[in-house]
Amino acid sequence: MVGDLAGFDYILAIERAHDHAQLRASLVNAYRHIHPMLLVGRITEALILAELAAMYSLTIDYPARQSVRHLNARGWRVPSLFRQAAAWLSDKIAKAVTVPVEYEFGRRPEERAPRVAKAAQLDTAAKLVRKVEADAAAAVPLDETKAELRQLLRELGCEPKPIASHPIITEEVQSRFARTRETILDLDFYRAAYPYWRYTATLDERTTLGCRALHGLTMPAGDPKWVGFIPPRHWRCRAHVEAVVHSEGVRAKKTSPAGEYAGDGTFGTLNDEWEPKPGSYPEDLWAIYKEAKGIQSPHIEMDGAWWRKERPAK
Repeated sequence: MVGDLAGFDYILAIERAHDHAQLRASLVNAYRHIHPMLLVGRITEALILAELAAMYSLTIDYPARQSVRHLNARGWRVPSLFRQAAAWLSDKIAKAVTVPVEYEFGRRPEERAPRVAKAAQLDTAAKLVRKVEADAAAAVPLDETKAELRQLLRELGCEPKPIASHPIITEEVQSRFARTRETILDLDFYRAAYPYWRYTATLDERTTLGCRALHGLTMPAGDPKWVGFIPPRHWRCRAHVEAVVHSEGVRAKKTSPAGEYAGDGTFGTLNDEWEPKPGSYPEDLWAIYKEAKGIQSPHIEMDGAWWRKERPAK
């Protein structure tokens, strides 16, 4: 769980307010002075752990000896392959003496964490402010509003030992796990041993129509039809790809993706570099976010028809 210590600032703002108007103003002011760097560090750690978990899951799912057996079964000369790999690696090491090399592991978590932290803090502030606005319009007693705001902070991970991470952070961790698996499975060694990929969704009451329809989809790893269908596919998607051997891939029954679930250009479908959408937040909060944090990437919706749970009634 990733906790955001900004909750302390919000609690202080909540305690000092004497009416709903002052409460809203205090929450906005607290957001204005929140710095994301501590949360950035925690998110970076969580994303790196997601990468490690993805790597570890592959060692469990695809043991080296089993992978070599699959290579042999397909006619690969494994000893020759390893000798070529060793020669290639030796050449790379020799060149590394004079050429600077950037270590890739952990690079994406360090790049993504600041943006994720800023988006999560904006979303938290918006949820708090909207709650105050709704309660003020409904004439809810101030003490009741304050109690509900404290509970909301706990649900959004704004405490040292949270019961849950903010949904945006959870989504990013899940995505990093899936993307890391995909990247490693795309390496030549895994492609040779496991030439097919299978779309694997988590099937329960939270499964969306899109993921349920694509579950079990099996195609060659290099098939261009995978473009636009590789998970994660939507907000809070838990699907990932599994690599399967040739004999299993050719026997698959679901071999063509359902076109209606190719994605609609919203969250996570075609673009990882997302930012919150301006119209989704109160104008004063968005102004603070835009001025202090900056906008550098496409806007997205965190809701959409692609991942609805049920088909609309006709």
